[in-house]
Amino acid sequence: MAQKTQAIVAREPSAPGPNWTLEDVEVGPPARGQILVRMVASGICHTDIVLTSVPEGVLDIHYPKIVGHEGSGIVEAVGDGVTSVQPGDPVLLSFDSCRACAECTTAHSAYCDEFPVRNYGGSQQSWTIDKEKAWGSFFGQSSFSRLSVVSEASVVNAKDLIKSDDELKLFAPLGCGLQTGAGAITNIADAGANDVVLVLGLGAVGLAAIMTSKIRKCKTIIAVDRTDSRLQLAKTVGATATLNTTQEGFDLNQVIRKIAPAGASVVIETTGVPFLIEAALTGTARRGKFIMIGVTPLDFDVKMNGIAMINVRLPAIFSRSLQAVH
Repeated sequence: MAQKTQAIVAREPSAPGPNWTLEDVEVGPPARGQILVRMVASGICHTDIVLTSVPEGVLDIHYPKIVGHEGSGIVEAVGDGVTSVQPGDPVLLSFDSCRACAECTTAHSAYCDEFPVRNYGGSQQSWTIDKEKAWGSFFGQSSFSRLSVVSEASVVNAKDLIKSDDELKLFAPLGCGLQTGAGAITNIADAGANDVVLVLGLGAVGLAAIMTSKIRKCKTIIAVDRTDSRLQLAKTVGATATLNTTQEGFDLNQVIRKIAPAGASVVIETTGVPFLIEAALTGTARRGKFIMIGVTPLDFDVKMNGIAMINVRLPAIFSRSLQAVH
């Protein structure tokens, strides 16, 4: 039987910012392989904004749509075949996957063959607004709904990890931003004690990269942003140097070389800002790794000649490069 709840709804594509509304919706019962979750918290990711700005039909996006993909909550009910959780369990939510393709069965489910349709497109199966079908199950979860039907593949049972309701709320961004930054350092860069790590942008992804670099005992960790409060936060979680791009005459490459004359061996780029990308590329060490996470403007071109000369590696990550999360 369908239940009434409230959700943040994108009625149509909007740009440059979101045009979301809080609305009454109805959510159906969990089908086979699904879980009914009552959300306690959700992060807001730039992907939520970007994917409610694209036209109808692009990237399997349809409207009206309920987004949100950094949720945490409590299991209310389970559908047939669900074995990982039971009612009352605290859960953390992440992306959906088929669990059957070559990528999924080799612990690379972030690259699932069905990723776009399962995560960007979602489903109309469980959702209605004003008696009309709506699109939910965004990233398998649609965490902007107080009550949501979630794919079991999106769920991590946190009953042995979470010590309090406050922790469950705090850990919601693990579902996307935090694991993306951490995964970039551990699985893509494989950073260690000899590395100089440069992190551009200090949102959830960048700060996660800072924290993970500290855990892996990287010798130098440089944080770059335009906001002093974020730079101060980066210091508390592991940055050994902070750079504010708004300073008059700021020259990123020059400052990098002053801190690390050979350049940064690992660069984590989360901003998508062209002038920062170009400057950081020139500040990258020979055989360094420049990891692209931020989304650039469509007309931005990277000049490759200098990169080839010093053999900089450019492993862009789709998102969430932690392996075997579930």
